[in-house]
Amino acid sequence: MAEDREFLSIPEAAGVLGISRIAVFKKVKKGQLAAIRIGRNWAIAASALQDQAPVPRALPIVPPSTPEKVFKPKSAPVPRPAPIFKPSPQKDSLDEMGWD
Repeated sequence: MAEDREFLSIPEAAGVLGISRIAVFKKVKKGQLAAIRIGRNWAIAASALQDQAPVPRALPIVPPSTPEKVFKPKSAPVPRPAPIFKPSPQKDSLDEMGWD
């Protein structure tokens, strides 16, 4: 669909180039990609996209597996003794507040 048109929108150009819409806007603002403004929208000539190379997607970096690092489960935690609860002596709450 986009190949037979003379102009493309920013999202269409982003799809052709394989980059985000924001990256296309940045290229337009920096002058790296020729575009014209039509009202609130931008139009990018399809011929201008032919000069731009699609950005290759980066592959995730996977660290090499090392046989030295073998998963060893941790030992079970040592149970702690329960705290000893000593109740405080009962006092009349009115005595503590200073009531007569």
